[in-house]
Order: sequence, then structure tokens, then C-alpha cells
Amino acid sequence: MVHADRARPLPALIAEASLALAVRSRPADGARLGGDLHDAVLTPAGPRLILGDVRGHGPAAAPLAAAVLAAFRDTATAEEDPVRLARTLDASIRPHLGEEDFVTLLLADLLPDEVRLVNCGHPPPLRIDHRLARLPPPLPSPPLGLDPEPQVQRAQVLPHQRLLLHTDGLTDARAADGTFFPLDRRALAALRAPTLDQALDRILGLLHRHTGDAVPADDLTLMLLQPAPDTPLPPP
Repeated sequence: MVHADRARPLPALIAEASLALAVRSRPADGARLGGDLHDAVLTPAGPRLILGDVRGHGPAAAPLAAAVLAAFRDTATAEEDPVRLARTLDASIRPHLGEEDFVTLLLADLLPDEVRLVNCGHPPPLRIDHRLARLPPPLPSPPLGLDPEPQVQRAQVLPHQRLLLHTDGLTDARAADGTFFPLDRRALAALRAPTLDQALDRILGLLHRHTGDAVPADDLTLMLLQPAPDTPLPPP
């Protein structure tokens, strides 16, 4: 479930910022709740997205995911620096952590000329153009709960490009023979579909064909954005 600015739903917030965004979230094992979390708020500088993944999955991980979201909503619009925000979230959830708990986290500040990322142990985003380009952080940081030390990463996402934020439910999904879901040419073609919603539906279709009829073993969240929604992608 996505919540944005208290006064405005997420689609209106994103449209105001001249962005297009599509989201899909699927808890593991057919449950209603899981350990993935995502949200968006409008800061004075522009939209700020959060995507996180609690250790574990399904309903058992949901309370900690809710604690992270609550802390984000309390502080995300007032804290300008995303690194300080990540540290604030880490401190806020410490009372909720079990002995082996942690939360991978990705913050994305969407500015007119760039995206500023703060990554705490989370799978790196994928920039989509004529190829899929991973955007790993300059220096890896542990997740929340394990003394994160993140840095700001600046990435350019041009109007004709897209950016996919995802949890590891995508790349860790396995076929019956144990092979992981490949981010190959078929995935690129799916993510370059005419609309963002079509792109996510197609990548989920590929994922389903890869895993067969197996019940999803991990939570999955996908957030796909494009800075200028009316700009077509060039031929691959």
C-alpha cells in the first residue's frame, strides 16, 4: 500500500512533479501483508520515494515494515538531507528490532535534473534505456539496524529513460531448476513497453513464467518511474 502527502494521493503528487510512476507490490505466500514497504512524500525540493525490505517476509515481517513507514512519514518532509534521514530512520526503528532483524532501504529524491539516491544494503536501481544499467552505490552500506553508513549517489535519468526500484523478490526469484530470474533482453523489452503500467505487467508476466506455478516465496515490490511521461523511449 502506498501513501503520499497527507492531503494528496500519490498520482496527484507525481503528476504535479511532471513524473510518471507505476507501482506493483505482492506479498509472499499469497498473504495480504508482507515485509516490503514503499511510500512517497512531497518535500520542498520535490518528490521523495522510499523502498525497503525487512528481513524475512509475509505477515511476520509486516510490523517492522510498518514501523519504518511510520518513522518515514514523521520525518521525510522536514529533513532535507537524505543521509540524515536514513540515520534518523535507523535510530527510530532500533526499539522495534529483534536480535537478527535488519531493513534494506533505498531513498530516492527526484529533482529536476537528477535523482539523488541513498542506499542502505538494498538492490541497486536499474536505469532503462537501450540497455539495463545497474546503479550501485559508490560505497556499500549496511542495512538499517546494522549501523548503516550511506552516502548520496547522484544519477542522471533523462526524459527518455526510466528508473526501476525493486526489492530482491525480483532478482532472487528462482525457476524449478534453481536459476535466478535473468535481467536479460526479454526483461529490457518488457520494461520498455509503451506505458509504465504495461511495463510492470509484462515484467511480472516474465517472472511468473520463470517461476512456474510456485507460490511466491518472497515479497516483491516494483516502482517504475520516468521523468517526462510523454517522452517516448528511442529504439533499442
